[in-house]
Amino acid sequence: MKLTEYLSGHHDYTIDILNELDFTDISRNKQKQQVRFAREDGRNPSSVVLDLSTLAFKCFSDNSKGNLYTLIMKKKGLSFPASLNYVADKLGLEKSELNVKINLPFGGFYKQLIKDIEEPEYSMRTYDESVIEPYLNKYNMMFFNDGIDFDVQREFKIGFDLETCRITVPTWTLDGKLCGIMGRSINSQCEHEFRWLPIIPCSRSLTLYGYHKNYETIQEKGLCVIAESEKGVMQMRSFGSKVGLATCGNNISDIQAKYIKGLMIPKVILAYDEGLSEEDIRVQAKKLMVNNSIYKNSVGYVYDSENEILPKGSKASPSDMGKEKFAYLIKNKVRWLK
Repeated sequence: MKLTEYLSGHHDYTIDILNELDFTDISRNKQKQQVRFAREDGRNPSSVVLDLSTLAFKCFSDNSKGNLYTLIMKKKGLSFPASLNYVADKLGLEKSELNVKINLPFGGFYKQLIKDIEEPEYSMRTYDESVIEPYLNKYNMMFFNDGIDFDVQREFKIGFDLETCRITVPTWTLDGKLCGIMGRSINSQCEHEFRWLPIIPCSRSLTLYGYHKNYETIQEKGLCVIAESEKGVMQMRSFGSKVGLATCGNNISDIQAKYIKGLMIPKVILAYDEGLSEEDIRVQAKKLMVNNSIYKNSVGYVYDSENEILPKGSKASPSDMGKEKFAYLIKNKVRWLK
C-alpha cells in the first residue's frame, strides 16, 4: 500500500511512530535497516526487532509477529483502517500526498509489488455506512445452514433486502470503506448466473473480501487462505479462523495479487471451488509468488484429486465441507508450487 511505501522510504518517520506508541529503548541499526526496542517499559530492551524496509516485526520474548500496523492495533486498540488513519494523522499526511512518486529503497523492490501510478482501488466510489442500515438485523437461515453463524453475519453486516428478496453482503475497500452491496437470491430455483446480483455495484476485482477484517491475524499467523467467495471468508471465521480472504471469483486480478503479495507473509494457500482444473489453479497461484533477496513466500493450492472430501462435480468450496474436513484439506491436500 502507498503508506507502507512512503514509510519504507522515510525510516525516521517509522521511528517517530514507535516513540508516539511509547515504546522504549529504541535503537537503530542502519546497516541492517532495523530497529530494536522493548516490548514494555522495563523489559528486555532488544526483545522486538522491526525491519524498516518491510515494517514487519518479531518479538523474541513472546514469539508474536506482525507489522507496524498490527503493533498500532494492539497498542491503541484500533481496527486496521483506524491504524492507517492513525499513522497518516501523526505524520500530517493527506491522501493525495501518498500518490506522488517516491524514491524507493533496494532498487525499487516495492515497485515490483506496487506500480508507481495512481492506483484504481483508491479512486473507487465509497458510501457512508448509513446506506446499509435499512438491511441490517435481518439474519438468515440460508447462510446459517451453510456454516455462517449469526455472530459472524452480524460482524460482516449481512442483512436482507425486502424489495429484491436477497441477502445483502456489503463490499469493502481494502482500507475498510463501504463500496458496494451484493445480493444473494434466496430462491432455490434461481438460475446459477442470477444467484448473485449487485444491489450497489462496484469493481470487486479491486477489493479483497475480508482484508480489513482479518489483516491483523493474517500478519500474526503468517498465513492467508484465499477462497473464491465471500461466504468462504465468513465460513472460516465461523470455524474460528481469521486468516481468510476472497477474490470474489476464480481469477486473481493484478490489484488483488499486488495486495496479497504485499502482505509479505510466509504462506499463501488458494482454496478455490471444486471443478477448476489443476492447470488453471496453478496459473492463479503463480500470480502470488515472490522470490527475491528481500522476501520469499510459499504458495500452495487445495487440490483433492481423488475427490476424497470434495465431491466430483459439486463445485463446493473447501470451507463448505465444515471445520474438520476443511482442516483435513488444508493439512493433507495442499500442493505447493516449487
